Amino acid sequence: MAARLGNNNTEEFDGLNNEEIAWSKLRDAKNRKRVLFARAVGLEDVVFGSLSMPCLKLNFDGIFGYLPQNKIDNYEFKGLHSFLGKTFEFVVEELITEEGNKTGTFVANRIEALRILSNRFWNTAQTDRIYEAFIRGIDPYNLYLLVEGVAVRMNRTEVDYSLYEDLREIFNIGDSIEVKITSIEKPEEGISDGFLEVSARILNKDPWDNIVNYKERSFYLGKLTRIRPDLGFFIELEPGLAVLCNVPPGAHGRKFKKGDELEVKISTIDKEERRIRGLIILPRNRIGASSKNFRNSVLRRGASRG
Repeated sequence: MAARLGNNNTEEFDGLNNEEIAWSKLRDAKNRKRVLFARAVGLEDVVFGSLSMPCLKLNFDGIFGYLPQNKIDNYEFKGLHSFLGKTFEFVVEELITEEGNKTGTFVANRIEALRILSNRFWNTAQTDRIYEAFIRGIDPYNLYLLVEGVAVRMNRTEVDYSLYEDLREIFNIGDSIEVKITSIEKPEEGISDGFLEVSARILNKDPWDNIVNYKERSFYLGKLTRIRPDLGFFIELEPGLAVLCNVPPGAHGRKFKKGDELEVKISTIDKEERRIRGLIILPRNRIGASSKNFRNSVLRRGASRG
Protein backbone atom coordinates (compact mmCIF):
# COMPACT_ATOMS: atom_id res chain seq x y z
CA MET A 1 0.00 0.00 0.00
CA ALA A 2 1.09 3.59 -0.42
CA ALA A 3 3.16 5.11 2.35
CA ARG A 4 1.04 6.79 4.99
CA LEU A 5 1.52 10.47 5.64
CA GLY A 6 3.84 10.80 8.60
CA ASN A 7 4.73 13.55 11.03
CA ASN A 8 8.13 14.41 9.62
CA ASN A 9 8.23 18.06 10.71
CA THR A 10 7.12 18.39 14.33
CA GLU A 11 8.04 22.10 14.57
CA GLU A 12 5.03 23.20 12.51
CA PHE A 13 2.74 21.46 15.03
CA ASP A 14 4.20 23.05 18.18
CA GLY A 15 1.45 24.23 20.52
CA LEU A 16 -1.29 22.21 18.78
CA ASN A 17 -3.26 19.38 20.37
CA ASN A 18 -3.72 16.01 18.64
CA GLU A 19 -6.97 16.95 16.91
CA GLU A 20 -5.51 20.23 15.65
CA ILE A 21 -2.48 18.35 14.30
CA ALA A 22 -4.76 15.91 12.50
CA TRP A 23 -6.79 18.79 11.08
CA SER A 24 -3.61 20.44 9.82
CA LYS A 25 -2.64 17.20 8.06
CA LEU A 26 -6.08 16.99 6.47
CA ARG A 27 -5.87 20.57 5.25
CA ASP A 28 -2.38 20.03 3.82
CA ALA A 29 -3.46 16.79 2.12
CA LYS A 30 -6.43 18.55 0.52
CA ASN A 31 -4.22 21.29 -0.88
CA ARG A 32 -1.61 18.84 -2.19
CA LYS A 33 -3.99 16.03 -3.28
CA ARG A 34 -2.21 13.61 -0.98
CA VAL A 35 -3.57 10.17 -0.19
CA LEU A 36 -4.35 9.52 3.48
CA PHE A 37 -5.61 6.46 5.35
CA ALA A 38 -8.36 6.16 7.95
CA ARG A 39 -10.33 3.41 9.68
CA ALA A 40 -14.07 2.95 9.12
CA VAL A 41 -15.71 3.07 12.56
CA GLY A 42 -19.37 3.63 11.70
CA LEU A 43 -22.12 3.66 9.10
CA GLU A 44 -24.44 6.67 8.90
CA ASP A 45 -26.89 8.27 6.49
CA VAL A 46 -25.65 11.80 5.78
CA VAL A 47 -27.48 14.57 3.93
CA PHE A 48 -25.53 16.27 1.13
CA GLY A 49 -27.67 19.11 -0.19
CA SER A 50 -31.06 17.49 -0.85
CA LEU A 51 -29.67 13.95 -1.10
CA SER A 52 -29.29 11.46 1.76
CA MET A 53 -26.40 9.07 1.21
CA PRO A 54 -25.13 6.04 3.19
CA CYS A 55 -21.60 6.85 4.34
CA LEU A 56 -18.76 5.13 6.09
CA LYS A 57 -17.71 7.16 9.11
CA LEU A 58 -13.92 7.47 9.17
CA ASN A 59 -11.62 8.23 12.07
CA PHE A 60 -8.44 10.04 11.08
CA ASP A 61 -6.36 10.57 14.23
CA GLY A 62 -9.41 11.69 16.22
CA ILE A 63 -11.07 13.71 13.45
CA PHE A 64 -14.23 12.13 12.05
CA GLY A 65 -15.14 12.29 8.39
CA TYR A 66 -17.52 10.70 5.91
CA LEU A 67 -16.87 8.53 2.87
CA PRO A 68 -20.07 8.50 0.74
CA GLN A 69 -21.08 5.20 -0.82
CA ASN A 70 -20.69 6.60 -4.34
CA LYS A 71 -17.11 7.68 -3.56
CA ILE A 72 -15.91 4.32 -2.24
CA ASP A 73 -15.33 2.46 -5.50
CA ASN A 74 -16.67 2.10 -9.03
CA TYR A 75 -17.50 -1.49 -8.08
CA GLU A 76 -21.14 -1.96 -7.01
CA PHE A 77 -21.38 -3.15 -3.41
CA LYS A 78 -24.54 -4.71 -1.97
CA GLY A 79 -23.88 -3.27 1.49
CA LEU A 80 -21.30 -1.45 3.56
CA HIS A 81 -21.43 -3.34 6.86
CA SER A 82 -18.54 -5.62 5.89
CA PHE A 83 -16.29 -2.54 5.61
CA LEU A 84 -16.54 -1.60 9.28
CA GLY A 85 -13.17 -1.91 10.97
CA LYS A 86 -11.29 -1.77 7.66
CA THR A 87 -8.75 0.88 6.68
CA PHE A 88 -9.40 2.95 3.56
CA GLU A 89 -7.27 5.21 1.41
CA PHE A 90 -8.84 8.57 0.57
CA VAL A 91 -8.26 12.12 -0.55
CA VAL A 92 -9.94 15.03 1.19
CA GLU A 93 -12.72 16.39 -0.99
CA GLU A 94 -14.14 18.92 1.46
CA LEU A 95 -13.34 20.32 4.92
CA ILE A 96 -16.31 21.50 6.99
CA THR A 97 -16.01 23.70 10.07
CA GLU A 98 -18.42 25.72 12.15
CA GLU A 99 -17.63 29.33 12.96
CA GLY A 100 -15.34 29.64 15.96
CA ASN A 101 -14.12 26.02 15.84
CA LYS A 102 -10.52 25.15 15.01
CA THR A 103 -11.42 21.71 13.69
CA GLY A 104 -14.42 20.11 12.02
CA THR A 105 -15.22 17.19 9.78
CA PHE A 106 -14.24 16.13 6.29
CA VAL A 107 -15.72 14.47 3.22
CA ALA A 108 -13.52 11.77 1.69
CA ASN A 109 -13.18 10.47 -1.86
CA ARG A 110 -11.67 7.01 -2.26
CA ILE A 111 -12.18 6.71 -6.03
CA GLU A 112 -9.85 9.65 -6.60
CA ALA A 113 -7.33 8.19 -4.16
CA LEU A 114 -7.37 4.90 -6.08
CA ARG A 115 -6.72 6.77 -9.33
CA ILE A 116 -3.69 8.50 -7.81
CA LEU A 117 -2.38 5.26 -6.35
CA SER A 118 -2.84 3.35 -9.63
CA ASN A 119 -0.84 5.97 -11.57
CA ARG A 120 1.92 5.72 -8.99
CA PHE A 121 1.77 1.92 -9.11
CA TRP A 122 2.19 1.65 -12.88
CA ASN A 123 5.30 3.84 -12.67
CA THR A 124 7.06 1.59 -10.16
CA ALA A 125 5.51 -1.89 -10.40
CA GLN A 126 7.67 -4.90 -11.26
CA THR A 127 7.16 -8.65 -11.32
CA ASP A 128 7.90 -10.52 -8.08
CA ARG A 129 6.99 -7.53 -5.92
CA ILE A 130 4.59 -8.22 -3.05
CA TYR A 131 1.57 -6.02 -2.31
CA GLU A 132 -1.38 -6.01 0.06
CA ALA A 133 -4.53 -6.38 -2.04
CA PHE A 134 -8.03 -5.25 -1.06
CA ILE A 135 -10.87 -7.73 -1.73
CA ARG A 136 -13.64 -5.73 -3.42
CA GLY A 137 -15.67 -8.69 -4.71
CA ILE A 138 -15.98 -12.47 -4.41
CA ASP A 139 -17.69 -15.27 -6.28
CA PRO A 140 -17.21 -19.03 -5.78
CA TYR A 141 -14.23 -19.16 -8.16
CA ASN A 142 -12.57 -15.71 -8.09
CA LEU A 143 -11.40 -12.89 -5.86
CA TYR A 144 -11.79 -9.42 -7.35
CA LEU A 145 -8.93 -7.33 -5.98
CA LEU A 146 -7.54 -3.84 -5.90
CA VAL A 147 -3.75 -3.76 -5.93
CA GLU A 148 -2.71 -0.17 -5.25
CA GLY A 149 -5.84 1.02 -7.04
CA VAL A 150 -5.51 -1.38 -9.99
CA ALA A 151 -8.33 -3.89 -10.47
CA VAL A 152 -7.32 -7.52 -10.97
CA ARG A 153 -9.13 -10.86 -10.89
CA MET A 154 -7.46 -13.78 -9.11
CA ASN A 155 -8.78 -17.28 -9.78
CA ARG A 156 -9.08 -19.69 -6.87
CA THR A 157 -6.21 -21.76 -8.30
CA GLU A 158 -3.90 -18.84 -7.42
CA VAL A 159 -5.39 -18.24 -3.96
CA ASP A 160 -3.91 -21.30 -2.25
CA TYR A 161 -2.61 -24.79 -2.91
CA SER A 162 -5.84 -26.03 -1.32
CA LEU A 163 -8.66 -25.77 -3.86
CA TYR A 164 -11.57 -24.06 -2.10
CA GLU A 165 -14.99 -25.09 -3.36
CA ASP A 166 -16.51 -21.65 -2.69
CA LEU A 167 -14.27 -18.66 -1.92
CA ARG A 168 -17.23 -16.87 -0.31
CA GLU A 169 -16.96 -19.32 2.59
CA ILE A 170 -13.32 -18.33 3.19
CA PHE A 171 -13.07 -14.57 2.51
CA ASN A 172 -15.16 -11.44 3.08
CA ILE A 173 -15.42 -8.25 1.08
CA GLY A 174 -13.10 -5.70 2.66
CA ASP A 175 -10.49 -8.28 3.70
CA SER A 176 -6.88 -7.92 2.61
CA ILE A 177 -4.61 -10.58 1.14
CA GLU A 178 -0.91 -10.50 0.26
CA VAL A 179 -0.15 -11.18 -3.40
CA LYS A 180 2.90 -11.29 -5.63
CA ILE A 181 2.95 -9.89 -9.17
CA THR A 182 3.52 -12.74 -11.63
CA SER A 183 2.91 -10.87 -14.90
CA ILE A 184 2.59 -7.22 -15.81
CA GLU A 185 2.07 -5.14 -18.94
CA LYS A 186 2.09 -1.42 -18.28
CA PRO A 187 -0.53 0.84 -19.89
CA GLU A 188 0.14 2.49 -23.24
CA GLU A 189 -1.87 5.61 -23.94
CA GLY A 190 -4.50 4.98 -26.58
CA ILE A 191 -3.48 1.33 -26.92
CA SER A 192 -3.84 -0.54 -23.65
CA ASP A 193 -5.09 0.05 -20.10
CA GLY A 194 -2.44 -2.30 -18.76
CA PHE A 195 -2.58 -5.89 -17.60
CA LEU A 196 -1.78 -7.47 -14.25
CA GLU A 197 -1.66 -11.03 -12.89
CA VAL A 198 -1.06 -11.84 -9.24
CA SER A 199 -0.83 -14.90 -7.02
CA ALA A 200 -1.23 -15.47 -3.30
CA ARG A 201 -0.48 -19.19 -3.59
CA ILE A 202 3.07 -18.52 -4.72
CA LEU A 203 3.87 -16.96 -1.34
CA ASN A 204 3.12 -20.24 0.46
CA LYS A 205 5.23 -23.38 0.78
CA ASP A 206 4.47 -25.93 -1.93
CA PRO A 207 2.79 -28.88 -0.17
CA TRP A 208 4.17 -31.22 -2.84
CA ASP A 209 7.53 -30.78 -1.12
CA ASN A 210 6.01 -33.08 1.53
CA ILE A 211 5.01 -35.86 -0.87
CA VAL A 212 8.10 -37.79 0.32
CA ASN A 213 6.14 -38.48 3.51
CA TYR A 214 3.61 -40.63 1.62
CA LYS A 215 4.00 -43.96 -0.18
CA GLU A 216 2.01 -45.94 -2.71
CA ARG A 217 0.13 -48.97 -1.36
CA SER A 218 0.15 -47.41 2.13
CA PHE A 219 -2.75 -46.28 4.32
CA TYR A 220 -3.38 -42.78 5.71
CA LEU A 221 -6.07 -40.71 7.38
CA GLY A 222 -7.41 -37.66 5.61
CA LYS A 223 -10.37 -35.27 5.59
CA LEU A 224 -13.13 -35.26 3.02
CA THR A 225 -13.06 -31.85 1.32
CA ARG A 226 -15.18 -32.31 -1.81
CA ILE A 227 -17.58 -34.78 -3.39
CA ARG A 228 -17.90 -34.67 -7.18
CA PRO A 229 -20.46 -37.15 -8.57
CA ASP A 230 -18.60 -37.15 -11.91
CA LEU A 231 -15.14 -37.66 -10.40
CA GLY A 232 -15.34 -39.02 -6.88
CA PHE A 233 -14.20 -38.06 -3.39
CA PHE A 234 -11.33 -35.68 -2.63
CA ILE A 235 -9.55 -36.64 0.60
CA GLU A 236 -7.02 -34.09 1.88
CA LEU A 237 -3.98 -35.62 3.58
CA GLU A 238 -2.72 -32.14 4.49
CA PRO A 239 -3.51 -28.70 3.04
CA GLY A 240 -2.77 -28.85 -0.68
CA LEU A 241 -2.31 -32.63 -0.92
CA ALA A 242 -5.55 -34.36 -1.89
CA VAL A 243 -6.25 -37.94 -2.94
CA LEU A 244 -8.91 -38.53 -5.59
CA CYS A 245 -10.91 -41.67 -4.77
CA ASN A 246 -13.85 -43.41 -6.42
CA VAL A 247 -17.06 -43.83 -4.45
CA PRO A 248 -16.14 -46.66 -2.05
CA PRO A 249 -17.79 -50.09 -2.39
CA GLY A 250 -20.42 -50.63 0.28
CA ALA A 251 -21.08 -46.89 0.64
CA HIS A 252 -24.74 -47.20 -0.40
CA GLY A 253 -26.98 -45.64 2.23
CA ARG A 254 -24.11 -44.05 4.12
CA LYS A 255 -24.04 -40.26 4.34
CA PHE A 256 -20.72 -38.50 3.84
CA LYS A 257 -20.09 -34.84 4.63
CA LYS A 258 -17.23 -32.38 4.33
CA GLY A 259 -14.81 -32.72 7.21
CA ASP A 260 -15.32 -36.47 7.68
CA GLU A 261 -12.08 -38.24 8.59
CA LEU A 262 -11.58 -41.23 6.32
CA GLU A 263 -8.91 -43.84 5.76
CA VAL A 264 -7.41 -44.02 2.27
CA LYS A 265 -5.03 -46.39 0.55
CA ILE A 266 -2.81 -44.57 -1.95
CA SER A 267 -2.78 -46.38 -5.30
CA THR A 268 -0.60 -44.06 -7.39
CA ILE A 269 1.41 -40.87 -6.92
CA ASP A 270 2.12 -38.96 -10.15
CA LYS A 271 4.68 -36.29 -9.29
CA GLU A 272 4.77 -34.86 -12.81
CA GLU A 273 1.01 -34.36 -13.02
CA ARG A 274 0.79 -33.64 -9.28
CA ARG A 275 -2.01 -36.16 -8.82
CA ILE A 276 -2.70 -38.79 -6.19
CA ARG A 277 -5.22 -41.59 -6.69
CA GLY A 278 -6.46 -43.88 -3.98
CA LEU A 279 -9.17 -46.02 -2.42
CA ILE A 280 -11.35 -45.23 0.57
CA ILE A 281 -11.25 -47.94 3.22
CA LEU A 282 -14.51 -48.10 5.15
CA PRO A 283 -14.42 -49.38 8.76
CA ARG A 284 -16.21 -52.65 8.02
CA ASN A 285 -13.58 -53.53 5.43
CA ARG A 286 -10.70 -53.24 7.91
CA ILE A 287 -8.90 -56.37 9.01
CA GLY A 288 -8.39 -56.79 12.74
CA ALA A 289 -10.05 -57.44 16.07
CA SER A 290 -12.69 -54.76 15.40
CA SER A 291 -13.75 -56.47 12.18
CA LYS A 292 -16.99 -58.49 12.33
CA ASN A 293 -15.53 -61.11 9.97
CA PHE A 294 -12.47 -61.42 12.19
CA ARG A 295 -14.61 -61.93 15.32
CA ASN A 296 -16.82 -64.50 13.58
CA SER A 297 -13.79 -66.47 12.40
CA VAL A 298 -12.43 -66.55 15.95
CA LEU A 299 -15.77 -67.81 17.28
CA ARG A 300 -15.91 -70.52 14.62
CA ARG A 301 -12.40 -71.68 15.43
CA GLY A 302 -13.25 -71.76 19.15
CA ALA A 303 -16.39 -73.80 18.53
CA SER A 304 -14.55 -76.35 16.39
CA ARG A 305 -11.98 -76.85 19.13
CA GLY A 306 -14.69 -77.44 21.74
